[in-house]
Amino acid sequence: MDVLKDLIQCQESPCVSIYMSTKAVHKGEFKKLEIEFKNLLQEVEEKLEKNWDFKQRDVDKFLDKAYTLAADSNFWQEQKEGLAVFISPDRFEHFKLAVDTFDKSHVSYSFNLKQLIADLKDNQQYYLLALSPNHSQLYQADRNNIEEISVEEMPASIKDYLNLDEEAAEKYQSVNTAGASSVFHGQGAASDDDDEDLIHYLKEIDRVINQELKESDSYLVVATDDSLFSFYKNINNYDNLLADNLSGNSRQMNKKELREKSWQIVEPHLHDYLNKDKERYLELQATEKTADNLEDIVEASYYSKIDTLFLNKRAEKDGIFVEEENEIKTMNNNKDYDLYNFAAVETLINGGEVYPLEIDEMPADGDVLAIFRY
Repeated sequence: MDVLKDLIQCQESPCVSIYMSTKAVHKGEFKKLEIEFKNLLQEVEEKLEKNWDFKQRDVDKFLDKAYTLAADSNFWQEQKEGLAVFISPDRFEHFKLAVDTFDKSHVSYSFNLKQLIADLKDNQQYYLLALSPNHSQLYQADRNNIEEISVEEMPASIKDYLNLDEEAAEKYQSVNTAGASSVFHGQGAASDDDDEDLIHYLKEIDRVINQELKESDSYLVVATDDSLFSFYKNINNYDNLLADNLSGNSRQMNKKELREKSWQIVEPHLHDYLNKDKERYLELQATEKTADNLEDIVEASYYSKIDTLFLNKRAEKDGIFVEEENEIKTMNNNKDYDLYNFAAVETLINGGEVYPLEIDEMPADGDVLAIFRY
């Protein structure tokens, strides 16, 4: 969400937002993507000239980096499902999106973020904890990426945590192959003291994880032996630990395997929050705690009243919210902006939840629906 916060704070206008489907990359149609992007840039040129009084030299300077990108054949061969490009006088950024998008260009006083928000919802970041007595490592990941997180207090292994020598640490090696149950139940070389050592080790990892993720509501997946995971679950205090673990020895998996296998566990949970909020909207629908009128919702978003916002990500309505009069007006000039995007951004700024959806995914009829805080 840091990306959103940064884009929301765009201070210089015009702010250009371009979204484009890049699924054609899977068919090798790279030239088609380049042409479609240039067509979108042509739309932007026309808007800049018509609504912002740009001369051709101004347009050329403003879109120079975008046209350079359009001509980069390597760039078009490395696409995913969608592309988002944001341009302002002091900014040029582009993001490869993990989910498909639809072609659209916007020029306004702020960036249009509806489709980017939708992509972030369907490509949620999560945490992965690789866990064994001989190795612990925290990762942050999403559908396409994974990176190690350096956690200063995280014990790298039970050997380091307890300052064991090599001989004393060997008894825990069997957990990676034989499973934790053989250790915890006193079989083989393990004693009651060994069981206690492992429990203290797991409790310390849980403490550090909760400290590190205390500001987060992201899911946590644990990559570990099934038996060890059953003990860790009983110790765990992190609310968003998923019930299924990535089973096996994480030391034998590379980062790509860890990401792909952990994503299979996370993906079915992507819409857990959405479904709960849809149910909540339907329960409150007949009360004053909800609204389905754009003007009411725009006003409520400005005054921090919205807890949860659902909107049709394809819906648009140009206008401005006039604070002094608490109403929407249409100016028919470059002062107008997309009111659906305005409601979404204001809701995010004020700590609310935003779900940009296809129309058939909305919890009830209407292009915009809200649950109020009060």
